[in-house]
Amino acid sequence: MDDTILLWQQEINRAGVYRLLADLFRLPQTGLDQTLAELEDRLVQLKSGSRKAAGALRRTFAAQAHDLVPLEVDYAQLFAGPFLVLAPPYGSIYLDGERRLMGLSTVDVREHYRGLGLDLAPDFKEAPDHVAAELEFMYALICQAAIAIAEADRPLLLDSLERQQVFLARHLNAWVPDLSARIFQHAKTDFYRHLADAVQIFVAEDLEALAELRLTEALAPAAP
Repeated sequence: MDDTILLWQQEINRAGVYRLLADLFRLPQTGLDQTLAELEDRLVQLKSGSRKAAGALRRTFAAQAHDLVPLEVDYAQLFAGPFLVLAPPYGSIYLDGERRLMGLSTVDVREHYRGLGLDLAPDFKEAPDHVAAELEFMYALICQAAIAIAEADRPLLLDSLERQQVFLARHLNAWVPDLSARIFQHAKTDFYRHLADAVQIFVAEDLEALAELRLTEALAPAAP
Protein backbone atom coordinates (compact mmCIF):
# COMPACT_ATOMS: atom_id res chain seq x y z
CA MET A 1 0.00 0.00 0.00
CA ASP A 2 1.21 3.50 -0.84
CA ASP A 3 2.94 5.29 2.08
CA THR A 4 0.64 8.29 1.67
CA ILE A 5 -2.45 6.12 2.08
CA LEU A 6 -0.94 4.44 5.14
CA LEU A 7 -0.17 7.82 6.71
CA TRP A 8 -3.68 9.07 5.92
CA GLN A 9 -5.23 5.96 7.51
CA GLN A 10 -3.03 6.41 10.57
CA GLU A 11 -4.25 9.98 10.98
CA ILE A 12 -7.88 8.91 10.56
CA ASN A 13 -7.40 6.37 13.34
CA ARG A 14 -5.62 8.88 15.59
CA ALA A 15 -8.41 11.39 15.06
CA GLY A 16 -10.98 8.72 15.84
CA VAL A 17 -9.27 7.78 19.10
CA TYR A 18 -9.31 11.39 20.33
CA ARG A 19 -12.97 11.79 19.36
CA LEU A 20 -13.95 8.60 21.16
CA LEU A 21 -11.93 9.45 24.28
CA ALA A 22 -13.67 12.83 24.36
CA ASP A 23 -17.04 11.05 24.25
CA LEU A 24 -16.01 8.85 27.17
CA PHE A 25 -15.36 11.90 29.34
CA ARG A 26 -18.98 12.95 28.93
CA LEU A 27 -21.97 11.58 30.84
CA PRO A 28 -22.41 7.93 29.75
CA GLN A 29 -25.04 7.50 27.06
CA THR A 30 -26.78 4.70 25.19
CA GLY A 31 -24.49 3.27 22.52
CA LEU A 32 -21.48 3.15 24.82
CA ASP A 33 -20.76 -0.45 23.79
CA GLN A 34 -20.24 0.63 20.16
CA THR A 35 -17.99 3.48 21.27
CA LEU A 36 -15.81 1.10 23.28
CA ALA A 37 -15.60 -1.45 20.47
CA GLU A 38 -14.54 1.22 17.97
CA LEU A 39 -11.98 2.65 20.39
CA GLU A 40 -10.35 -0.73 20.88
CA ASP A 41 -10.36 -1.43 17.14
CA ARG A 42 -8.67 1.86 16.27
CA LEU A 43 -6.05 1.42 18.98
CA VAL A 44 -5.30 -2.10 17.75
CA GLN A 45 -4.82 -0.73 14.22
CA LEU A 46 -2.43 1.88 15.62
CA LYS A 47 -0.63 -0.82 17.65
CA SER A 48 -1.01 1.50 20.62
CA GLY A 49 0.13 0.53 24.07
CA SER A 50 -3.27 1.66 25.33
CA ARG A 51 -5.14 -1.06 23.42
CA LYS A 52 -5.02 -3.39 26.43
CA ALA A 53 -6.65 -0.77 28.66
CA ALA A 54 -9.29 -0.19 25.98
CA GLY A 55 -9.99 -3.90 25.82
CA ALA A 56 -10.35 -4.03 29.61
CA LEU A 57 -12.69 -1.04 29.39
CA ARG A 58 -14.93 -2.82 26.88
CA ARG A 59 -14.94 -6.09 28.84
CA THR A 60 -15.72 -4.32 32.12
CA PHE A 61 -18.78 -2.66 30.60
CA ALA A 62 -19.92 -5.94 29.05
CA ALA A 63 -19.49 -7.74 32.39
CA GLN A 64 -21.90 -5.34 34.07
CA ALA A 65 -24.50 -6.10 31.37
CA HIS A 66 -24.09 -2.63 29.81
CA ASP A 67 -25.67 -1.02 32.87
CA LEU A 68 -25.14 2.75 32.72
CA VAL A 69 -26.34 3.58 36.24
CA PRO A 70 -23.11 2.76 38.15
CA LEU A 71 -21.16 4.74 35.59
CA GLU A 72 -23.49 7.73 35.83
CA VAL A 73 -23.05 7.78 39.63
CA ASP A 74 -19.28 7.45 39.40
CA TYR A 75 -19.11 10.10 36.66
CA ALA A 76 -21.00 12.58 38.83
CA GLN A 77 -18.75 12.00 41.82
CA LEU A 78 -15.54 12.18 39.82
CA PHE A 79 -16.21 14.93 37.30
CA ALA A 80 -19.50 16.77 37.71
CA GLY A 81 -20.81 17.23 41.24
CA PRO A 82 -23.09 18.77 42.53
CA PHE A 83 -21.01 18.06 45.62
CA LEU A 84 -17.21 17.83 45.91
CA VAL A 85 -15.72 16.88 42.53
CA LEU A 86 -13.05 14.25 43.19
CA ALA A 87 -11.22 14.37 39.84
CA PRO A 88 -11.81 17.82 38.31
CA PRO A 89 -11.59 17.47 34.50
CA TYR A 90 -10.10 20.94 33.93
CA GLY A 91 -6.48 21.61 33.00
CA SER A 92 -6.13 24.81 35.00
CA ILE A 93 -6.76 22.92 38.26
CA TYR A 94 -3.51 21.03 37.69
CA LEU A 95 -1.43 23.51 35.68
CA ASP A 96 -1.97 26.82 37.46
CA GLY A 97 -0.22 27.22 40.78
CA GLU A 98 -3.30 28.60 42.49
CA ARG A 99 -5.24 25.43 41.64
CA ARG A 100 -8.20 27.38 40.37
CA LEU A 101 -10.54 27.20 37.41
CA MET A 102 -10.17 29.56 34.42
CA GLY A 103 -6.53 30.42 35.07
CA LEU A 104 -3.80 31.50 32.64
CA SER A 105 -3.56 28.03 31.15
CA THR A 106 -7.25 28.25 30.22
CA VAL A 107 -6.58 31.46 28.32
CA ASP A 108 -3.78 29.70 26.44
CA VAL A 109 -6.09 26.81 25.54
CA ARG A 110 -8.65 29.19 24.06
CA GLU A 111 -5.92 30.91 22.03
CA HIS A 112 -4.99 27.54 20.55
CA TYR A 113 -8.63 27.00 19.58
CA ARG A 114 -8.94 30.44 18.02
CA GLY A 115 -5.66 29.94 16.18
CA LEU A 116 -7.43 27.22 14.21
CA GLY A 117 -10.54 29.36 13.80
CA LEU A 118 -12.50 27.39 16.41
CA ASP A 119 -14.46 28.30 19.51
CA LEU A 120 -16.69 26.42 21.91
CA ALA A 121 -20.21 25.56 20.78
CA PRO A 122 -22.91 27.66 22.49
CA ASP A 123 -24.40 24.56 24.11
CA PHE A 124 -21.06 23.50 25.64
CA LYS A 125 -21.38 24.68 29.23
CA GLU A 126 -17.93 23.66 30.47
CA ALA A 127 -14.67 25.62 30.66
CA PRO A 128 -12.47 25.63 27.54
CA ASP A 129 -9.90 23.39 29.25
CA HIS A 130 -12.33 20.58 30.04
CA VAL A 131 -10.66 17.32 29.08
CA ALA A 132 -13.37 16.51 26.52
CA ALA A 133 -12.87 19.88 24.79
CA GLU A 134 -9.10 19.46 24.63
CA LEU A 135 -9.44 15.93 23.25
CA GLU A 136 -11.92 17.23 20.64
CA PHE A 137 -9.41 19.91 19.66
CA MET A 138 -6.80 17.24 18.96
CA TYR A 139 -9.42 15.52 16.80
CA ALA A 140 -9.86 18.76 14.81
CA LEU A 141 -6.11 19.24 14.40
CA ILE A 142 -5.61 15.69 13.17
CA CYS A 143 -8.51 15.99 10.73
CA GLN A 144 -6.69 19.01 9.31
CA ALA A 145 -3.57 16.89 8.92
CA ALA A 146 -5.55 14.15 7.14
CA ILE A 147 -6.90 16.74 4.68
CA ALA A 148 -3.36 18.03 4.10
CA ILE A 149 -2.17 14.49 3.33
CA ALA A 150 -5.06 13.86 0.93
CA GLU A 151 -4.38 17.15 -0.87
CA ALA A 152 -0.57 16.78 -0.76
CA ASP A 153 -0.39 20.11 1.08
CA ARG A 154 2.95 19.71 2.86
CA PRO A 155 3.06 23.17 4.52
CA LEU A 156 -0.39 22.61 6.02
CA LEU A 157 0.64 19.15 7.23
CA LEU A 158 3.79 20.46 8.91
CA ASP A 159 1.80 23.29 10.51
CA SER A 160 -0.81 20.86 11.84
CA LEU A 161 1.82 18.48 13.23
CA GLU A 162 3.54 21.37 15.01
CA ARG A 163 0.24 22.58 16.49
CA GLN A 164 -0.53 19.06 17.70
CA GLN A 165 2.84 18.60 19.35
CA VAL A 166 2.79 22.00 21.06
CA PHE A 167 -0.76 21.55 22.35
CA LEU A 168 -0.12 18.06 23.69
CA ALA A 169 3.09 19.15 25.39
CA ARG A 170 1.64 22.30 26.97
CA HIS A 171 -1.74 20.92 27.90
CA LEU A 172 -3.07 17.36 27.67
CA ASN A 173 0.17 15.52 28.37
CA ALA A 174 1.06 18.07 31.05
CA TRP A 175 -2.01 17.43 33.20
CA VAL A 176 -3.75 14.20 32.14
CA PRO A 177 -1.36 12.12 34.32
CA ASP A 178 -2.53 14.09 37.39
CA LEU A 179 -6.17 13.71 36.37
CA SER A 180 -5.62 9.98 35.88
CA ALA A 181 -4.04 9.69 39.32
CA ARG A 182 -7.13 11.33 40.88
CA ILE A 183 -9.40 8.94 38.96
CA PHE A 184 -7.39 5.93 40.12
CA GLN A 185 -7.61 7.17 43.70
CA HIS A 186 -11.32 7.98 43.81
CA ALA A 187 -13.17 5.94 41.15
CA LYS A 188 -15.70 3.45 42.44
CA THR A 189 -15.80 1.53 39.15
CA ASP A 190 -13.04 -0.25 37.25
CA PHE A 191 -14.48 1.36 34.11
CA TYR A 192 -13.08 4.80 34.91
CA ARG A 193 -9.77 3.36 36.11
CA HIS A 194 -9.33 1.65 32.74
CA LEU A 195 -10.32 4.89 30.97
CA ALA A 196 -7.71 6.80 32.99
CA ASP A 197 -5.11 4.21 32.02
CA ALA A 198 -6.06 4.33 28.33
CA VAL A 199 -6.01 8.11 27.96
CA GLN A 200 -2.78 8.59 29.90
CA ILE A 201 -0.89 5.96 27.89
CA PHE A 202 -2.25 7.13 24.54
CA VAL A 203 -1.54 10.83 25.03
CA ALA A 204 2.03 10.17 26.19
CA GLU A 205 2.89 7.82 23.35
CA ASP A 206 1.17 10.08 20.80
CA LEU A 207 3.32 13.03 21.83
CA GLU A 208 6.45 10.92 21.42
CA ALA A 209 5.30 9.62 18.03
CA LEU A 210 4.53 13.16 16.84
CA ALA A 211 8.10 14.26 17.42
CA GLU A 212 9.33 11.45 15.17
CA LEU A 213 6.65 12.11 12.54
CA ARG A 214 7.43 15.83 12.43
CA LEU A 215 11.11 15.08 11.94
CA THR A 216 10.37 12.55 9.18
CA GLU A 217 8.08 14.96 7.33
CA ALA A 218 10.46 17.88 7.75
CA LEU A 219 13.34 15.89 6.23
CA ALA A 220 11.30 14.37 3.42
CA PRO A 221 11.94 15.94 0.01
CA ALA A 222 9.16 18.16 -1.28
CA ALA A 223 7.07 16.78 -4.12
CA PRO A 224 8.14 18.12 -7.53
